[in-house]
Amino acid sequence: MTRSNSLLSFEGSNGKLVLLAAEPSPETTTTQTGPRETAFRRVEGGAETTSGTVLLVEAYVALWIILFAFLFFSWRRQSRIDARIAELERSFAQHHGAK
Repeated sequence: MTRSNSLLSFEGSNGKLVLLAAEPSPETTTTQTGPRETAFRRVEGGAETTSGTVLLVEAYVALWIILFAFLFFSWRRQSRIDARIAELERSFAQHHGAK
């Protein structure tokens, strides 16, 4: 069995060489962050077909549609509740007014 920084290799019982990935040892890992890890790097090419501005506008439109749908359905529900309360008030007035 041999060990390098990130691979373990040994010969199996059938004579085949087997490689296993191992965790890097703590002495080989770095905890420093350099400008490479924190700087923005533009990707050239790629398959981007929609600009960020278009996606932002679409997201705002979707949010406004969801908001208006929520307000519309809340208004309809509140109208039904108001009609039911008015009906109950009439029924209550008729029932207690007849005594």
